Amino acid sequence: MKSLVTSLILFFFVPVFGQKSVHDSLKVYYQDSLMVSKNFKDGTVSNKLTVKVINPCNAEKNRFDGAVTLINATVQNKHYTDNVTYNYPYAQSGLINLKTGNISNFTIDKHQAVLIPFTYCGNMDNDTQVSYITFYKHKKYLHHIKYYCGEDNTCKIKDDLNVTLKDLPSQLKSKVIKDLKTKYKNSKDFY
Repeated sequence: MKSLVTSLILFFFVPVFGQKSVHDSLKVYYQDSLMVSKNFKDGTVSNKLTVKVINPCNAEKNRFDGAVTLINATVQNKHYTDNVTYNYPYAQSGLINLKTGNISNFTIDKHQAVLIPFTYCGNMDNDTQVSYITFYKHKKYLHHIKYYCGEDNTCKIKDDLNVTLKDLPSQLKSKVIKDLKTKYKNSKDFY
């Protein structure tokens, strides 16, 4: 029960990376949510990944923008809990699009790394981005990678990945770069 209360406090009140938390007046705009849970082992320790998106993209409801959208990711086991909450500041232009099949975990140096990539729906112009929440060795990272999608629907990375991902360990950075170059090549990969 204590961990549930702690998670809820973290989810609603603790901003990440200097972000401002969601003002209470905007919480009335929480229309729906998407929840993903995944279990994995880090050595012999069982872990649970929980990802929740408040006001995700929803093509069935024709919702592509709104007043607020955020993503919360938590990795938890019996020894610790790591959490990242990202409040997307441009919800009026697009919402967070999480494709559950793109979430992955793998082993690097006997430790599990968890990658949670997400994109944005809304204004369909040529500039777009992919964001990554990454958990590895009790550290958490949040990166935003810019893309340009041309008239032929092919997309190219605009950022210098060695600069944008400089805080990642080299093997983890290689895996993220491979994901970025293989999973996001066409406009349709972002929506």
